[in-house]
Amino acid sequence: MFLLGHSCWSYLVSKLTGRRLQVNLPAWLAFLSGILPDFDIYFRPVLAHHTWTHSVLILLPISLILAIRFGRLGIAFSTGILSHLLTDSLVGTIPILYPFSATTVGLNLGIPSVSDTILETGALLAVLILAYINKDYLQITRPNKKSLWLIVPLYALITLSVLFAGDNGISLANFAFSRKAFTLITIGHAILAGLLALGVVQGTRAVISDMRHPNSPSTTSQIPTTPKP
Repeated sequence: MFLLGHSCWSYLVSKLTGRRLQVNLPAWLAFLSGILPDFDIYFRPVLAHHTWTHSVLILLPISLILAIRFGRLGIAFSTGILSHLLTDSLVGTIPILYPFSATTVGLNLGIPSVSDTILETGALLAVLILAYINKDYLQITRPNKKSLWLIVPLYALITLSVLFAGDNGISLANFAFSRKAFTLITIGHAILAGLLALGVVQGTRAVISDMRHPNSPSTTSQIPTTPKP
């Protein structure tokens, strides 16, 4: 699955888990969690892509440590990480027991395919709905210093795409619009990146405003927290 689907599904899974656990996982962490297993791209050729960081034997212990260390927030964040394995196994396969076994498992529905396109663009639509319900949309409509953290998933989304394309000798411009499925997913990436960038702008505005008017009420209080169910 592409980064669009991973980031959107992790947002949905981790946010809904957090709601059940009555904790409010920050939006930037919710988006970032699903991208983390693809951070192996940053370490190529030392780490081969889609190996160590896509194994249950590696991610489950990490998730357990996060849950123990950070409690309910760690659990919500971990579900976002593990959603990466689920979504990858739907459209492709994962080396579930790596490094002890190279055997891969998954439905292998295809990338790109109708199923993959629906999963990725549908997840983006669901994110927009959930972000409206839980008030996360305010991070891109109002100045707030916490919105500046959205630069982290934005940076990962852009740099990982560029690095992956470069490592595989792919022209992003040609690849992005080579098929209808790719075109829809490319548009989805652009929409998500644009929304994250808008949040970064709002965070920057809040920081600048705070520097100019240090005695004014903090802009970090402008976004209400999600009410507990």
